Amino acid sequence: MKRLPSVKTLRSVFGERARDARRVLEMTRSELEQHPVGLKRVRECYHAPTTLDIRMSVLDSIAQTHGVEGVQLRGEWLTYLNAGDTYTATLLYWRGSYRVGDWGSIVEREDR
Repeated sequence: MKRLPSVKTLRSVFGERARDARRVLEMTRSELEQHPVGLKRVRECYHAPTTLDIRMSVLDSIAQTHGVEGVQLRGEWLTYLNAGDTYTATLLYWRGSYRVGDWGSIVEREDR
């Protein structure tokens, strides 16, 4: 299993629901599809969504952010929970791992 952010780190995004977020990060695809938000996401897509898509949708509902968004940087996708500000800490999926940070700093660094 890949390294995941700790519950302590996740608290900056999810507050008291950090443990719930950690559980979602550890779920299998079938478990995510059984979650009410995951099931809704699967049902609203014509083609099967990726596991990342389902997981981030469930995490978005826990964090109560403004949706899942992404930006392509040099051919790679940075996926994040929209926290409402470019430099606000949020959950990111970048280069194969989940991390807490702000997406604005990554865009600045990669845009050079």
